[in-house]
Amino acid sequence: MLELRSKQILGTIILIAVASVTLVVAPYTLLDPINLPKLCTLAFFSIIAMSLIAPRLKRLLSSNFKPLFIVLSLFVLQILLVLFFSGANFGGQFYGTFGRNTGGLAYISLSFLLLSGSLVGDKVFLKRFIRLTLIIGVSLIVYGNIQYLGLEPLPFSNAYAVNAPIGTFGNLDFQSAFLGLIAVIAFTMALNKSFKLYSRLMLVFMGLASIMGVYETTSKQGYLNFVAGASAVAILWLFMNQRRALAIAVSGLAAVGGGLVFLGLLNSGPLSVYLYNSSLAARGFYWRAAMKMLTDHPILGVGMDGFWDWYRRSRPSDYIEKSFFSYSNSSHNVYLDIASSGGFLLIAIYLSILALVIVSIVKVVKRNNGFDVYFVAIVGAWVAYQAQAFVSINQLGLAVWGWVLPGLIIGYEINTRTIEATNVTPVNRKQQLKKTKTSTQPLSSTAVISAFAGLLVAAIVAIPPYWANTSFFSAIKSGDIKMIESAAYLKPIDERRLLHVATILRDNKYDARAIDVVRNAVVNYPDSFDLWQLWASIPTVSAGDLAVAKAQLKRLDPLNPDLK
Repeated sequence: MLELRSKQILGTIILIAVASVTLVVAPYTLLDPINLPKLCTLAFFSIIAMSLIAPRLKRLLSSNFKPLFIVLSLFVLQILLVLFFSGANFGGQFYGTFGRNTGGLAYISLSFLLLSGSLVGDKVFLKRFIRLTLIIGVSLIVYGNIQYLGLEPLPFSNAYAVNAPIGTFGNLDFQSAFLGLIAVIAFTMALNKSFKLYSRLMLVFMGLASIMGVYETTSKQGYLNFVAGASAVAILWLFMNQRRALAIAVSGLAAVGGGLVFLGLLNSGPLSVYLYNSSLAARGFYWRAAMKMLTDHPILGVGMDGFWDWYRRSRPSDYIEKSFFSYSNSSHNVYLDIASSGGFLLIAIYLSILALVIVSIVKVVKRNNGFDVYFVAIVGAWVAYQAQAFVSINQLGLAVWGWVLPGLIIGYEINTRTIEATNVTPVNRKQQLKKTKTSTQPLSSTAVISAFAGLLVAAIVAIPPYWANTSFFSAIKSGDIKMIESAAYLKPIDERRLLHVATILRDNKYDARAIDVVRNAVVNYPDSFDLWQLWASIPTVSAGDLAVAKAQLKRLDPLNPDLK
């Protein structure tokens, strides 16, 4: 499919991308040291990866990768339609909401990595990927324990439990979810009979350490992930070892258990007393709001990452009587986030991607004569991610796993199918030497040009938002009002920076300049509740402007009785 050298480089880029997006943080440099660095890193490497694939795109349509390529193309196309025609601010949709950054760029980048993963997903690469995963897992187990002991070396603001491990995700729920995923992989790899006893015992110890890390976070998400992933591993183990009847029985039990867990999350059934809490009660409001956004905007949704702007208009009307006054910039459900952002078509396409993954798993299981531990570990991790996606946010440090893993699963089915078909004829020594020689050949001129172009595009897309935000952070630390105001307008323009500089100007009695900033900002961000609220709070605002601001606040929060 790809040139051998291109495939080798592509595999390395995927490994670097997954590790970097998971681990990168930027303290001392940004107002949000977690999510924006991850977005910029994700975009940079995914665009470079796609540039290596670009010269062979036509061949994808005549290969076994055609269904995946078509579905991913439709997914990206729908995102582009949403970006241009949903009516929301393009820049806000493209880079996403402050503190999330799961806009159009994030999902397009994740699609690129999924396709890239499918092209390199063979037996050799799965081993490399699992090895890297275990290294990252150990790193975050150790780092989480450092945080748990109160020895955090980086200046993160931990708003949760005292010394709760947040890893490089900025949130204890995400750290918990990731460690649950790592536990699935570690325990699965401990089943590898080709490993020495010492190695298998170390993997068991790593799995236990991961579960202990979940306990330290005080978050239940890791347990949910682990149980879901471990159940999938157990079922696949039974199927692959020709214990079909028992596998079907266990699958039935897992389905019943999953149903009870689902009911428990909805405060129903026997498990509700263990699973349901105030956090899940909040999710109920967020989920209902997301579904209203979807039904009110079925074609294009409310815009990529537009949940924050629309939540007040879409939240359930019983929020007052139930004393639920919290706000959120995410529905805390990946599927509903995608659906509310891009409409029924976008979520349908996303579900089609998941369907391709499931079909690939079934095909591999049917033709396998034994327990394929590396493949099963990847599947278990993917199932663990899907469990997390049902009750949480598509945080980019986790999302990169949720999109690369399905690419590897689909690719593994296709690539091993091809290998089995071509391995009928034995390879003699001369052919093996020729293969080794070709593996060291340089990239073709077309591939070099495409990769260079991809590098330029990646830099153009990924560097400006980071540069603008780090410059703004530096200006704030300087305390120079003029520098702050100037840095706020660095491109790409960001709603949060405009809000921040207007707040600083208001607090320092520069009311006229604050009003100018907000007046210009609401032209591009007319649905920003925060901007209109800030305008209404400026002491010297005119009666006419105040009336306009209050009318807009009422439009954006129609059920709020305090807005008259």
